[in-house]
This record gives sequence, C-alpha cells and structure tokens, in this order.
Amino acid sequence: MSPAAQQRAAIRRLTAMLAVKPAADAVQQAVVEEACRLTQAAGAALCLLRQDSTELDYVAAAGEYSDQIVGMRVKLADSIAETVVAENRSLLLDSHEHSAEGSLFEKDDFTRTTTSSSNGNPFISRFTAIAPVHIHDKTVGVLAALSPLDVNVTSFQAEDLEILEMLADFAGLAISEDRDHSAAREQARELSILYDSTRAASGALNVQEALNSSMEALCNHLENHAAAIFLLNDERTHLYIAADRGLNDSEREVQISVENPLAARILHQKQPLLIPNTENEPDFVQITESVPALSAMFAPVRSREETHGIILVTSLQRNAYHEEDLPLPAAVGMQAGIAIESAWLYEDASRQAEQTGALYELSQHLNATLQHERIFGYVADCVTALLNTDRFALMLYDKVQERLLPKLLRNLDKELFCPVPPRPGEGIGGWVFEWQTPQAVADVAADPRNRKSPIDSAGVASTLCVPMHVGEEVIGVIHALSSKRRLFTVAEMELLYTIANQAAVAIYNTSLYHEVRARAQETRRYFRRMAQAIGSAFDEQDLPRRMADLSMEIMRADRCAIYRIDPEGLQLLAASHFRSSIQPDSLIPVGQGLAGWVARRGFSLALPALEDDSRSSFHAWLNKDRLSSYLGVPIKLDQRTVGVIEVYTQELRTYTPEEARLLASFVRRSRLAEKFTAVSEAATVYG
Repeated sequence: MSPAAQQRAAIRRLTAMLAVKPAADAVQQAVVEEACRLTQAAGAALCLLRQDSTELDYVAAAGEYSDQIVGMRVKLADSIAETVVAENRSLLLDSHEHSAEGSLFEKDDFTRTTTSSSNGNPFISRFTAIAPVHIHDKTVGVLAALSPLDVNVTSFQAEDLEILEMLADFAGLAISEDRDHSAAREQARELSILYDSTRAASGALNVQEALNSSMEALCNHLENHAAAIFLLNDERTHLYIAADRGLNDSEREVQISVENPLAARILHQKQPLLIPNTENEPDFVQITESVPALSAMFAPVRSREETHGIILVTSLQRNAYHEEDLPLPAAVGMQAGIAIESAWLYEDASRQAEQTGALYELSQHLNATLQHERIFGYVADCVTALLNTDRFALMLYDKVQERLLPKLLRNLDKELFCPVPPRPGEGIGGWVFEWQTPQAVADVAADPRNRKSPIDSAGVASTLCVPMHVGEEVIGVIHALSSKRRLFTVAEMELLYTIANQAAVAIYNTSLYHEVRARAQETRRYFRRMAQAIGSAFDEQDLPRRMADLSMEIMRADRCAIYRIDPEGLQLLAASHFRSSIQPDSLIPVGQGLAGWVARRGFSLALPALEDDSRSSFHAWLNKDRLSSYLGVPIKLDQRTVGVIEVYTQELRTYTPEEARLLASFVRRSRLAEKFTAVSEAATVYG
C-alpha cells in the first residue's frame, strides 16, 4: 500500500473513532500507533502539559519502550519539547541537535528506565520529530516520533512532520471533545445537585429538615466517607454539627472553634477549599477529631452576605477530590444557606405566633386563679411546650429556711434532683437566684457550679435557668431541663424569662391575696375579741392594756406600748410583753424620741433597723432590750393626734404602709381616742 493510501486509511480509522466518541485515552493510543505506522518510527509518544504548564505527562506511547514511557512526568524546561511549546512550531531534530537542545526525557528519569546501549535511548542515538498538539489555538502538548526503524534512513523527512501535525490535530480534537464531554458531565452533575438542593431548600420550612435534605442531595452526587454541616452557635464562637452522614454519636459532639485557621479562612473568605491530603495540613487536626479524613472539601454555608456555617465532605483516600468537584459543595452550601434563612424566618414567625398565643393563654389562666398549685401547673405546661423540654422545676425562696424549695417538679425525682435544697449561690439555681442572671448550661455535669448542689444525678443533661422577678425582688427560679444535650438560644432564654416574670407576679399576688385574706380573717377575729374586751371592761384603765395585747397579736410583734398626749407630754397608758426589768419610758416629751416624733407630726413611722436611726438613742431602755424593728402609728380623733401606739419586733422586719393603715384602723374602731378624750376631760373637771 502506498504511503498516501496508508495516510487515508489512518484518517478514516481515526475519524471513525472520533465519531463514536470513545474515551480520550483510546484515541490517544491510536494516534501514537498511527504515528509509528505512518512515519516508520521506532516509537512514538504523546505528552500533555499539566495545569501549571511546567511539566509534561506521558499519556500514550507505542513502539520501543512504550511500557516504560507511559506515566512518566518530566519538567518542560529540561526537555526539547520546551521549544515546540514556546514557539508553537514543529521540529525535526537529529543527534547533533540533541546535545544543544536536551532530551525529551529528563536524564535522571530516563537512565532509571532505559539502558545506555546504542539501541537504548532513541533520542540520543537516532532522530526525533515533534509536532505541537493544539486545542483552540492553544498548545496543550506534543506528539513525537522517535527514530526511524530503517537504520539506513538518516532522519525524518518533512512529510513525516506533516503526518505528525495531522495526527496531533486528531489528538487535540479528541482531547478537546473529552474535556468538553467531561465539562458537560460536570455541569450536568452540578445542575443535578443544584436542582436537588434547590428542591430540598424550597420544600422544607424546618431548619433540620432543610439541613438533612441538603446533606442527602450532596451525598447522593459525591463520593464520600463522611459529610457534615457545621453551623455557628448563637455567640458565633464555635461551629457545631447540625447535620451529618457517616458519623457516630461521639463524633457529632465535637465543636470547632471559629479561631481554627481552616474554619476562619472559609468563614472569612467565603470560598470553597480543597485539601487533597489532610496529613499535609496541620490545621486539619482539630477537625479530624470530629470527622476523620485523608482528603476533604470545604464550602461555606451562606445566604447573600451572611455566613451561617461550613459544609465538610471527606474521604479516607488521598487525592479523592479535584478542583472541578468544588462547585458541588459550594452550590449545596449556597442553597442550604438560603434554606436555613427561609426556615428560620418561617420558624421565627410561627414561633412568635405560637408564643404570643401561649403567653396570652397563660396570662388568662394566671389571672383566673388564686391557687398556687394551678399556677405552677400552668407554667410547667407552657414551658415544656414552648421550649420543647422534657423536664421542669419551679423553686421558690423560703426566707425562714433560707433555701430554694422545689414547689413543682416534672419528670424529676425530688430525692435525686435536690435531696438538700440549695442556698443562694449553691448550684446552678442558687447561682442564678443570687446573681439574678439567666444561665443556659449545655453540659450540666461539666459546670463547676453544679458540684455544690448537683442536678445531673436526676438525669439532667442541659438546663436553662432564669430568676423570677417581682420588681426588684427575686422570689425563686425556673429550670427548663432536658435529658439530652442541647444548646438553648437567646430567644428561648428571653421567652422563659418572660414566663418566669409572669409567673412570679401571679405567685406574689396570690400569696398577697391569701395573706390579706388571712389577715382580714385574723383582724375580724381580733375585732370580735376587742368588742368583747370593751364590753367586759369594768374600768377605763383596762381597755388600753387589752388593746396593747390585741395590737401586738395583729401585727405579729414582740412588744407594744400605748401613749396618751397630756399637757406634760406622752403618758404611758399600757405596755404589753415588756420585761419587768426593762420598761418603756413613762413620759416622753412631744417631739422627742420615736413616739414623740409620731405625736408631733401625726404620721406613721416604720423603722426596719432601730439601731440605724438616731431617734432611737433617746430611749435608754432600748439599749437593754434586744429589739430590731419599729412601727409607730398616731391615735387620732378627727384630725387631732391624741396618742401614739407603737410595736417592736426582735427580728428584722419592714412594716408596709398597708400594715400601718391596718393598725390605725384597728385603733380607730376600738374608739380608744374617745376614751382618751373622756379621761382627759374627767381629769380636768376633777382637778
């Protein structure tokens, strides 16, 4: 067959191969075989430039040393192909040119794979023809024919170079089609994962569902050993695993600090990242604790300009992923970010509507009852429903025992939860009560405050604890408890704080109601006793003493004294429960001391701490008696002050204006003022 016929047959064969779109390596191998056949070369090789254009990869070879050549990699600068690539032209080289231009192989690599005999290295002993391989006018490699087979042929001819150029065009066309086909497959994969992730994002209005759907879409299209979506916590200090594939329970618990160089890089640059070999990346060590890997890809989870977290895909093989794989997690991260934000907006709106309705219903229930047990039950139901917790505790401070006593426990054993009720500052609840600061504790057992009054022994893993405020006073704490580890949000803390304050006001009002009701019943009882005392009194001197006894009982005091205003000053008429050795002043000038101040101004006087008031120094007997608090009330007839009644307590106590009015009302109903006036008038007539 003539050379022209051989060339036409080769063109038909290569054209037929390209028509069926085989793999690029098959066409490349056919090209080098045709190069050997058409140029009568001892061998042929096809080299392609790597991405950095500094090295050549031998992807196909035929003839001599073909099994040793394929897979080699040489530096472009050390080979004669550098001139072909740089000048974009074909070359015919003989052995004399080799010494000046260099081998197509690196010398070190070649000597390892060939012999030094005259038949060993065809580039050194014979001739070479090299043609550039183009894709869209860009040189991407070279096709070389290595030494003519006929030893009598001194060199390749121009016709051989033209044949190589034609075959190089076929190789370039095959490579171009293969790259286009790979790009099309990659785009199809990206479109497929984008479609799946978009469908997942648009079809989920729950954050966890959106995350799980995004994770499933990613793992269905990308080979992986494990994958995880990390989200920033509320404080934006750590990344926690919100969704995953291929992790065990312990691996899910690990959190990554945002100060980790890898995490910080992705969060700040907002670009995907490929790590072909994690062993060469020391900053990956901390992440490996949560997701073991030898190669990995990162991508930010973001919507618009807001970054919510990181996607991580890993493999237990090195170099498992390539640059063309990065758009996949990046697309999922973008869609996941949009889905998360949409789900958050929906959940926030739904939660606000639910919370508003629940808080309104709670306020209705709290305002409709005056029973503590019902209030505790309503609050527990509301908290467990809105915060989705499985345990609950409401504790009120007892001033007598000086401890926080549990008033209602849900799904908790009292003996395990608080075998000894905590004092202020003890345990998490005591700390919240003392410092009046809400606390969210994700790991109760690890919190040092839990040691003094442990609650983890009752099966509590996490707690959200808030104080119960009534004005400036704290009356207790509420615990929202979970048997599983969870992170409570700031919004949940604010919600529980709102519920706790509503409950505190309701409990305080209910306690006040019962106290007032009991006081009213007690007052009516005292009034009946007072009426009996007045009716049974045979002389006027007996009434003040009985009034002093009753007043002391009404006010729950330890001492009581009644004074009448005479021209000389305040005359002591009656004293109740004073020691025989320590008696109050029998005469007090108006304006002096405590009773004198009340008589002069006609106003009540309440002193929580007697020793802190300079007026108490007038009464010498106070230094001998251990009395702490004081209440003095003027005894009036119309608008005129005719006497003073005063009560003392041994324990510190703050008398309220309501209690002062109660004592004044009691004295007024006893008509003690009229008795004072009658006695004064009788004394004047007698005198």
